This record gives sequence, C-alpha cells and structure tokens, in this order.
Amino acid sequence: MKIASRTSLVLTLFSAAILFLFAYSIYYFSEKNRQEEFIDRLRYKITWRAEFIFDAKVSESQLRQIHEQNKKKINEAQITVFDNQFKELFVDFGEQHYDRALLEKIRNKNFMTWNQGDELFMGMHYPFQGKQYYLIGHAYDQTGYAHMQLLKQLLISIYFVAIIFIFITSFFFAQYILKPIKHIINEIRDVSEHNLSKRVYYRKAKDELSELIDTFNGTFNRLEKSFNNQRHFVSIISHEFRTPLSAMIAELELAKELNTTLEDYKQSIDTALLDAKEATILSSSLLDFARANYDSSQVSFSSLRLDEILVESKFMVQDKHKDYRVSISFDYDLLNTVEDQEEILVVGNAYLLQVAFANLIENACKYSPDKHCLANIIYHEGIATIQVCDKGRGISSEDLPHIFELFYRSESSPDQHGHGIGLSIVQRIIDMHKGKLQVQSELGQGSIFTVQFNRIS
Repeated sequence: MKIASRTSLVLTLFSAAILFLFAYSIYYFSEKNRQEEFIDRLRYKITWRAEFIFDAKVSESQLRQIHEQNKKKINEAQITVFDNQFKELFVDFGEQHYDRALLEKIRNKNFMTWNQGDELFMGMHYPFQGKQYYLIGHAYDQTGYAHMQLLKQLLISIYFVAIIFIFITSFFFAQYILKPIKHIINEIRDVSEHNLSKRVYYRKAKDELSELIDTFNGTFNRLEKSFNNQRHFVSIISHEFRTPLSAMIAELELAKELNTTLEDYKQSIDTALLDAKEATILSSSLLDFARANYDSSQVSFSSLRLDEILVESKFMVQDKHKDYRVSISFDYDLLNTVEDQEEILVVGNAYLLQVAFANLIENACKYSPDKHCLANIIYHEGIATIQVCDKGRGISSEDLPHIFELFYRSESSPDQHGHGIGLSIVQRIIDMHKGKLQVQSELGQGSIFTVQFNRIS
C-alpha cells in the first residue's frame, strides 16, 4: 500500500474514532435529557390527575372520559391512587395491580421511578387534607422516543457521510503533501554512475523537504567527488606505473636479445631492479595517498604526543636513507610537569601522522645540499606547532601554489628524483586531523613547512 493510501486510511480511522465518540456523546446526553424531561412531564401529569380527583372532586366517570379523550390526542399517563392502607381509591381502565412490597418501598422513599419495558413508572407520596395518599403512574414517551430515533438516524447518516468525505479529502491532501517527494523520486531516477552531475531541484522553502533535498544533493556531491577521484586516481596510477614497468620490460627484452657477457647481464639486472624498486616506492606512496583520502569517520583516532610521533618519523626516514640527518629541537623545560606535557597531546592517527611528518622530513633532507633538516616543536597558547626547515634552493613563487597538487613536480628541480605525491599526502592527512599546513620559501634561502594542531582541551 502506498503512503498516500496508507495515510488516508490511518487519518480516516482516527477521524472515525473521534467522530464516533462525538456522536455517541450527543446521543447519550440527549437520551439523558429526554429521560429527565419525561420524568418531569410524567410527574406533572400524575399530580394533575390527582388534583382532579381530590381538589376538583371530579367523578370517576368524568375523569375516565377526559382521560380517554386525551389518549386519542396525546400519550396520556395511566394512574392508580392508594390510601394510607394501600387500598385502591382510583384505577384507570386496564391498569395492573401492584404488590404491597412495592407500595412499602414507595412509602419509605416518598418518590421513585423505574422502567418496565419501554414505559416509565413513577411512585410518589401525595398528602391531602392531613391524610396520606400514594400515586403510581406510568406512560410511554412516544414523542421522546420518536425524536431520539430520528436523532439516531441523523447521526448515523452524518457519520458515514463524514467518513467518506474525510477519506477523500485526506487522500487528496496526502497527494498534495507527497507531491514534492514524487518530484524528488523522479529526479533521483535520472541519477546514475554516468550522470552523477544531476541534482534535485525544487521550490525554495525552509522546511523538512528542503533539508531532505539538500541532504540528497550533498550526498550526490560527495559521490560525484568520490567517483571522479577514483577515476582520476586509477588513470594516474595506470600512467605512473607504466613508466617503470615499461622500462623494466624494455631492459629485460634488450638483455635477452643483445647481452652476451656476464657483465652485460648484471648491468641489465641492476637496471631492472632499480625500476622494480621504483615501482615499489610508487605503490607505497599511492597506498599512503589512498589512506590519507579515507573518510575520517572510518579512521581510528586516539590521544598522541607530537614529540613521540616526530621522533618515530625521524627514525623512519633515517632507516630508509642512511645519509639523511635530522635534528629535532624542542623546549625540554616545558615537559617537566604533567600539566606541561598535556600541551603536546593531540587527537590523531599515529600511522598517518608519522607518514605526514616523514614526507616533510624526507623532502627537506632531499632538497638540502648537506642532506640535513631541522624540526622544531613549539607550544604557545594551546597550539602545538611543528616546523620542518631545510637549506635547499627554495621554491619559486610560480610553483608555490601548486606544490600540494598530486603528481606536481617543479621544473626548477629536474635533477631531484620523485613522483610528486608526498606533499599531497601531507596536505590530506593534516586536513583530516583538522590542522593547518603552511609553507614559506624563498629561492636560495630554503623552505619552512609549518604544521599547527590544537591541543586536547
């Protein structure tokens, strides 16, 4: 069952329950009012008949004649009159006899009513000239019951007409409310992996539907970006891996066809090994780049000390390049107390931060003539700052805006081997940790890469 039909049905059922309670309340209180009104009318009629008997001294024959004439026009009450000894003084034609227990009950209560079938019976005490008399009368409320029957039929008719009207109205109302959702469904159907640029558009309004549309569009934006990055990443990998693999294949084929001596074969194998190592380095860098592009919600974070991460990064670089030298400078006095040590605590992923710092250190050493770099740790007003400084040739103003782009390599340093991936990895890792990455560089003066983190508060 569709939402419009289900909504209409649920709304109709709730409305039916409310209308039923409302109609039943009207009928119930109308019936109570009819009973109270008929009790008053019956009491008046019985008292009026008694006054004819005792006060007006109307004879029984005349009283019965008047009673029979009134019965032809209206529903007249039948009465029986008893004296103090419960002896019948007056009885209408066809009137039933009453037992003594009932009369005793009337004497004790002075006034009482009860129902017998559709008729209302009334017993009451009637004093006259110092003597005690008792009256029992009964009548059928023909007019009241007719009105109640008419009211019942009217309420039932209105009830079912109202239910039908509510169902039809609620159905069209649900259709109107769901119209934007149908529009969204039709718009989303056009979105596919080949058409991720499609977006959902609808009238501008600050409501839940607008929030839903914004959520969909935001999801499509992320999906499009992810797909584009994936396509771009795959194409780049194919292009970058083609070079070392092609060189390796060409070298081995030449060795197979042209080499004749053992030295020639050794030289070809050494060249192929260099190409294989190049492919391994490239694959490791691309793997780190992929990890740096993870959704931060999928990466585990913990409390870390930046000085320990930086030292681990230093050892990582020096294990890889034995001729690289790294100096780390920080204020030892700052770390004397537990409170001071908390200044260098940040929330992050240890492996990714080690990769980021290792890339900065490796770049600094690679571009320094003496293969040496300096890493400073500075703490000030809740901000932990790490600076990696080199004494290399520096970065030109033309290259500076592009150094964090993937596979970008400056034309001013063609002699330095690399793939242009390291700084892109650093940028994404720092962004994932909500840090700031800045660079200052002048040609001939070297470069300073600055990373800032907010400490754990």
